[in-house]
Amino acid sequence: QPGDRVMDMSAAPGGKTSYIAQLMRNKGVVIANDLKPERQKATVANLHRLGVRNAVTCCYDGRKIGAQMRNSFDRILLDAPCSGLGVISRDPSVKVQRTIPDVKRCAHLQKELLVAAIDALNHKSKKGGGYMVYSTCSVAVAENEEVVNYLLSKRDVKIVDAGLDFGTL
Repeated sequence: QPGDRVMDMSAAPGGKTSYIAQLMRNKGVVIANDLKPERQKATVANLHRLGVRNAVTCCYDGRKIGAQMRNSFDRILLDAPCSGLGVISRDPSVKVQRTIPDVKRCAHLQKELLVAAIDALNHKSKKGGGYMVYSTCSVAVAENEEVVNYLLSKRDVKIVDAGLDFGTL
């Protein structure tokens, strides 16, 4: 919504960030964070090319954002780094490059990022409380359902129906 304070925790290369800014009509602020400065070059270029005027880019470790920016955001998007097991049809090499330890490492990182994101949300937001979207491009239960269940056991949060039909024909 226009006027919101929004964070995209894993923003590079900026496609989702620019879409959020568009939905906000360049009003409010979008923090476009990514751990790797070299990836943020593409974010800055895309935001500039698309005329986004309400975004700030930064390169923080997302696992520390909850402590550094506690209760700061109305909305957070965490499209988490993952194993990529959901894109095998586009990139068959994922099938032979990813191992079970890779998936476990990703799941551990996702849990840390998700808890930090919740801590950065402002649950008293005038916009109806803080809302967060968590997504991955993996189909692994360890990176999706298990990560969400972990969060539900660590923080007083609830899952909200997004109103999207999925898993049905």
